[in-house]
This record gives sequence, C-alpha cells and structure tokens, in this order.
Amino acid sequence: MRTRLLATLLASAAVALALLPARTSQADPEFVANFGTAAPEGTPWADQLKDIKERVEAHSGGRIKVKLFLGSVLGGEVEMVRDIRRNARLQGGGFSTAAIAEGANIPLLQLPELPYLFRNNAEADYVLDSILWDPMKAELEAKGFVMVAWAENGWRSFGTKRHPVRTPGDLQDFKMRCQETDVHQKMYAALQTQAVTLPISETLTALQTGIVDGFDNTPLFTQAAGLYEPIDYYSLTRHIYQPAAVVWNKKFFDAMPPDLQTIVMGDPKAESVKGRKGVRDLEQELLGNFPGMGVQVVELTDAERQAFANVTLVVHVQFGQEVPGAKAMLDQVNAALAKMRG
Repeated sequence: MRTRLLATLLASAAVALALLPARTSQADPEFVANFGTAAPEGTPWADQLKDIKERVEAHSGGRIKVKLFLGSVLGGEVEMVRDIRRNARLQGGGFSTAAIAEGANIPLLQLPELPYLFRNNAEADYVLDSILWDPMKAELEAKGFVMVAWAENGWRSFGTKRHPVRTPGDLQDFKMRCQETDVHQKMYAALQTQAVTLPISETLTALQTGIVDGFDNTPLFTQAAGLYEPIDYYSLTRHIYQPAAVVWNKKFFDAMPPDLQTIVMGDPKAESVKGRKGVRDLEQELLGNFPGMGVQVVELTDAERQAFANVTLVVHVQFGQEVPGAKAMLDQVNAALAKMRG
C-alpha cells in the first residue's frame, strides 16, 4: 500500500514539475507549450502529435518547445479543452470534435457527429474539408482557439457484455457509457437506452466495476485504451464518424511573430491527410485482432444499420432546431451529400 501511494505521489509530482515554466536563460526557447490529448502512447494519434512537436521544434530552431502529455494524464478531453481556452495548464492539444464542442462551448462543432450523417470516408472528407473547414475555424477563433488541422478517431460502434447489438432494442438491455456531449446523449435517448456520461479516462474502470455494461468507440481507441478487456462483443454499427482536430490557444498563438505562426500552422491539408491515413490503414488489422482478445466481432447488414439510422434521424431534427445556425449548415451538408450520392 505504501509503495503504491509513493508511486502515485511521485507520478503526480513529475507531472507538476513538467508543467512548471523553465528557468530563463539565453538558450531557453521563446515559447513553451504544453500539449495535451487523450491519445494513448503507441497510437497513430500520439505518433502524429509527436511529429508535430518535432517539426515545430526543429523548424523553429528551438525557439518553440512543445511538451506532450498523452493518455489523459492531465484529465478528460473536455477538461483539457477548457484548460486550453483559459491558456492555463495547456496551450494546445488534439481532441475529438465532440470534446472540443463541449469544452469550447461551440455546439455547432457537433454537426459531423450526427448519427449516420455519412456513409463512407469519402463523404466525411469532402464535407469536412470543403464545407465545414472555414466556418468551424471561424467558430473556434471566436472562442479563443486556432485550428491547425482535422484529424480522426474513426467510425464508432458498440462494445457490450453478454450479447451483441443488432437492433435498437438490443441496446435497451445495457447501461452505456456516453461521451460528454449533447449529440451523443440525444442519440442514446432516441434509442431509449440508459446512458451514463463519463470522461473516456474513467470508462475502463466503469466497465470493470459494472457501472456501465457497454460503450461506443472506434476499434483503435477500444484496443489502445484497453476497453476490449471487459466486453464480449463488438457490433459494427458504424453509427458515428468522429473527426478530431488539433488546436492551439489563440492568445498564445497570436503572441508569436509571423514566422513562428507559419511554422506552427504547417500544412493543414497535408496534416489532415496524414492523420486520417494513419488511422484508416489499421482498421482491418484491428478488427482482426478482436477474436484473439476474446471479443466477437458482429457485422451488421445494411438493413440492420438502416434501422438504427431511422431511429436516430430525430437527432438531426433536434440539432437543426436547437443549435443556432445548425439548420442552414446541415441543409448545405445534406445537399452536398445528396449530390455525391447521385
């Protein structure tokens, strides 16, 4: 017990020391940024953020130093986003759009996570890059953020104990962990399912202790965060495509001279492509890993997925009615999707 307590205290002290500003000297960087994320070590997200750190430090000639804090060591996603907004413990980070929407108080940013809005990656990429980039970047700037690039969590499906999920009614047997955002809560309400809103950092413990019986997330995050351990089934509903984004605090960014701002921004389009590719290249391999982990992968038919889409369409209607500016933007997105689908 004493050993465990000592280890906990030492870990907390290490994080606290890492957050302290460095002593000034002629060789010290001009800007030091703490960069947070829920992305665990060894994932494409963590690798991408490490690449950003290395690029910024190298191209700035050491004038900018970036300290990475992976795996939610500084708290849940929403908490970290609020830290960035205050320019407090953190100056930047990479997070799901739902977490940024909640932490930055930008309900419109939840739009890409409406259930069954997209049918495939090509649709999601087109809408995010060609329709939503400029307005979402402006929304973030108004709340004190600078958006650097889209990234990706991927396609969310349901992980459950006891039995799989093939119909909306199947979900009603479970208490499901729900992400901390309105669209996700409304989805579970439409499915008449008991939802327990929890930070992702608390989800594994909640599954292990029976506080919840299931969750929805992507294959990559399910395995990287160990969420597969307490579940028996992973049902491929693919009900939400979840983007992510890399953001900085605007005051911190604006304090930099133009040459350093250019380095921090990099190439947003290339960064987005890189982030998506890193996640997508692993999907089939990850799905193939589940049986060896004791988890049965359940593939749904198109008709079974459509049943979920029919039930959750009400979330689109609610979103358009309740979020300022959402209906016009959703109409534009739906028109573009209809054109793509012929």
